[in-house]
Amino acid sequence: MTPTAENLRTLLEARDIDGFLTALDAYRQQHLGEPEVTALTQRVFPPLLRTAFQEERLLPATLVRLYRMVRSGRLVLVEDDLLVAINSRINGAIREAEPATDAPVPPLVTGEDVRPKAVQWSPPSAPSGQPLAVTEMKRIAVVNTFTFGSWAAADAFDFRRNACASQQEREFLHAVRQFFPSLQAYPNMPLKNFIDIGKLEATVPARVRKYAWLAQVDVLLCTTDEDPVAGIELDSLHHDTEEAIARDEMKNMLFGLAGLHLVRIRADDERAVRAEDFYDLLMAESKTLDALRPRRLRPRRTHDFLVPAESATCTAPANMARR
Repeated sequence: MTPTAENLRTLLEARDIDGFLTALDAYRQQHLGEPEVTALTQRVFPPLLRTAFQEERLLPATLVRLYRMVRSGRLVLVEDDLLVAINSRINGAIREAEPATDAPVPPLVTGEDVRPKAVQWSPPSAPSGQPLAVTEMKRIAVVNTFTFGSWAAADAFDFRRNACASQQEREFLHAVRQFFPSLQAYPNMPLKNFIDIGKLEATVPARVRKYAWLAQVDVLLCTTDEDPVAGIELDSLHHDTEEAIARDEMKNMLFGLAGLHLVRIRADDERAVRAEDFYDLLMAESKTLDALRPRRLRPRRTHDFLVPAESATCTAPANMARR
């Protein structure tokens, strides 16, 4: 996932509607869009906005920004209930947030506004009074939005997603697998899948436990028996905020308590998306990363020997029992 999309996703996770709209507005002024951002605005944002309306959590200034972004096309909303909710609140919000602005403002167009109206129509007739044959004509308008990206029409009917959220993540994972050919590398692995969080209840504060249930690591390295070895994080500028630093410290603590290494890699150029670029970053940390390579991968031993299932239940023949 690109840094911009990651920032927008973080704001949505924090239920920060105003911060999300501000960041999205700034992004739309410079970019046409990318699939990750479109997915956030069309799949993740509407349910959160609906909840915000139900709980009456939107400030007037936030509602005014939302109205203007939808009306200008910088944010596409197709859910009628959300459009109706904006229309019912926008005039009051403008009077409170911007008293100098004339109200009422034009409402947003909803599905009810574009439904065909009933029209009284009588077929033409010939001079003799007989109805003339009429060919029915229909007018259809098709509106499409196109973005640059690796997307096919068949994807609209496929509910599966790639394990990597972006091309950058795929390239980074490819570089990690090349650097550690004897280990298994898994992307976006939740911490709860390889750290027993329940055992940490008496060790870490409640906020750290809550974070642990939701957090994930960019790449998890495992042996062939799926035993975790270490985690690798691909950091960016978005990790420099106070909130991100606090999250990173909690993640470092959890890995330390689990006895696992957590290596952080950071690219000088955030636009680097090739596996070769990431491999060079890994080579720069080779002294640290080489310590993660197991000297000898011993398979997990789960059985001392194998016994046919029927041998455990069958009884010895009578003539053998007498011997």
